Amino acid sequence: MAPTYDPNDSGLLLVFSDPGADATLDEFHDWYDNEHVPLRTKAFDTFTSAARYQVASSVASSTTAAPSPVFSAGWGALYTISTAATFDDPKYTSLRTQRSPREAELLARVATLDRRIYRCVYDSAAPQPRDTSASGAPAPVRTAPLPAAEASPCVVCTSVTPADGCKAEYDTWYVEEHAPLLAKVPGWRRSRRYELVDALIVGKQARPANADGAEVPFCLALNEWDSPAFQETAEFKHLMNTEWRNKVNDPSRIVRRERRVMELYRAWECEAAVAATKQ
Repeated sequence: MAPTYDPNDSGLLLVFSDPGADATLDEFHDWYDNEHVPLRTKAFDTFTSAARYQVASSVASSTTAAPSPVFSAGWGALYTISTAATFDDPKYTSLRTQRSPREAELLARVATLDRRIYRCVYDSAAPQPRDTSASGAPAPVRTAPLPAAEASPCVVCTSVTPADGCKAEYDTWYVEEHAPLLAKVPGWRRSRRYELVDALIVGKQARPANADGAEVPFCLALNEWDSPAFQETAEFKHLMNTEWRNKVNDPSRIVRRERRVMELYRAWECEAAVAATKQ
């Protein structure tokens, strides 16, 4: 069944990828940096941030299946989208259905292309931040385009699927305890929370029929930092070992989990979005 996108939702396009053994890193970067990203940032004013990251460390676990190698992809890309209506826009969907010959040939060789689309339920950078995971309403967000120079040097992506009956307390813990403690850690920049709308994983390492996409966790947290050094602070070590955190993150309460620490590779100016603000 096709996913449903609410135009009132702010979205996130999160893509993990890996060229694998059949494509060189140079050709992969050249395509990504000079064709793939600019086609989006120059043409769509709904793309308000765009950055690529290298995955420094990753961990994945599941109680339903052994983690696939696709979940160890070495590169990530983050695009903030002002409205989820973009994902239904024929101009946008044609980027996939009418790929350039170069892109089509390269993607037939890459090991992993893991595309995930989310709706935002919390943004600490909003004028009046409010978590809407319980209500399902659109969350208030930062709307201004993010200059490339302000892209965070380090981003941690943590994804979980809570077990049946456990999501409500997980969300409450994140809102009432975890997010406030994160904001007190030296080097913290921003926190956002998302819920999965659609996932598609293809590539030479991917299982057929999007079997890997079905394993993508539902809840995503993006926490942005000045550097990976935050992990060594007393404040961070404290928040990772509270009684409430240990309860809601117990393996009996989490079906699937992923955690990636990523370091900035390159960020782009979102030219169309910037131009739209000047009209």
